Amino acid sequence: MIGQLREGLGQRIEVLCPLVLLGLAAIGFLGPEPRPIQEGAAWPSLAHPLGVDMLGRDFLSVIAVGVTDFVAPGLLAVFALIGALGLRTWVALQRPVLPDYGAPESAPGGLAGASPPRLLIVLLGMLLLEEPSPLVAGTIVLVLYLPVALNEVASQLRDLREQEVLAGAMAHGLPLRRVLGTYLLLGYLKETIARHAAALFTQVAFTQIALSYLFGASSVRAGFSTSWGMEFNRLGPWLLPRRQGMFCPPEGVCVEAVGMMHAVILLTLIAVLLGGLLRLAQPKRVGSA
Repeated sequence: MIGQLREGLGQRIEVLCPLVLLGLAAIGFLGPEPRPIQEGAAWPSLAHPLGVDMLGRDFLSVIAVGVTDFVAPGLLAVFALIGALGLRTWVALQRPVLPDYGAPESAPGGLAGASPPRLLIVLLGMLLLEEPSPLVAGTIVLVLYLPVALNEVASQLRDLREQEVLAGAMAHGLPLRRVLGTYLLLGYLKETIARHAAALFTQVAFTQIALSYLFGASSVRAGFSTSWGMEFNRLGPWLLPRRQGMFCPPEGVCVEAVGMMHAVILLTLIAVLLGGLLRLAQPKRVGSA
């Protein structure tokens, strides 16, 4: 296990991105609430590694709780995707494993061959609801994305059937669950499933960040609504200082400078972590290290 993780880190450093997101989500679920602890902002310190925001909240807690806003629906969507792909593979194994040379090969079409504007459809769905929910948004993204993943898995299973690989595995007396689990889901199809899981999670995350930026739709924890989209909406004006310059009192903390620092931190997290997941969703290049 450690050797595989070390090998993966050596090849693709972006595999750290889901680990960092899960770590932040754990801090968000188990850590302290992002409640005001003082008046005004503060620079980073040992007690507050990312400083205190303009509302007097520890910014690390704000970031961590904001991650839970899309990690929970994203993981649920990924588990549902893996279950659907596993069911599709099991159904394929119920058919004869020898190739049917007389059957024409069907080309992907319909939803499987199209790329629907998922964010637009999710936004329309949210407008029809009285209380927008991250779980509903994640479900809509899953339903729209699922045909794409199912089509690729079906194509790979068809290739195996034409190469008579499945027939050979069955001829050696391997039980069905071993062919399904060890040989296919954890073997031949593992890279495909991992790519689609990363792509789906990233789409759910971006969708939820956009929804919370536009509508303030976020998960509620102990009476507090916190999400990356809402925080970016609050910190956005601090990215561009006013023409007359930042107002920094001669004594005390420059609130605008702290706000600008927090906005840059949030933008960096979105670009690095979700951008890393997008790279994981790309197929590995042949011969790449």
